[in-house]
Amino acid sequence: MEGGQMRQHVVAKAMIGGLLGTLLQTIAVYGVSPIMTGDAMHVAILLERSCTPDMLAHLLSGGVIFPLGYLWLSSRVFSGPPALQGMLWAGLLWFSAEVIMAPTLGAEVFSTALGGLPAALRALLGYLVYGATLGGIVGVVQPEDTNRARTSFSLVRK
Repeated sequence: MEGGQMRQHVVAKAMIGGLLGTLLQTIAVYGVSPIMTGDAMHVAILLERSCTPDMLAHLLSGGVIFPLGYLWLSSRVFSGPPALQGMLWAGLLWFSAEVIMAPTLGAEVFSTALGGLPAALRALLGYLVYGATLGGIVGVVQPEDTNRARTSFSLVRK
């Protein structure tokens, strides 16, 4: 494969992994986790009109933004098998979400306003599923793949 095709291939794999990971994350958080804890989660809540922009943002970040960040950062910072690298990336995302995003959205640090530790751990479960899926599909990211991802990202911005 030529450099451009290889670059597109790596980025496409990452985005497919991110979309699949986002789907599995959503199922884990809203489907599996409530069953395990005995809580009922009504699917109707996810289908409300007010939830639609949030879900679109969730899909955009999980399918495009986070996979590109993973390609850029994983070979520089994380070592180990691809699924573990993905889970480490997802753990970083989870921590950022719980410490920065949750308070800005009114859920307080570590989702205190949404149920505290159990809610934060449900979110962590979802993020770990996401990361394992992303890392498993992308595979080992080589430093040259990182350069390709950076170039592809700059092409996306133009």
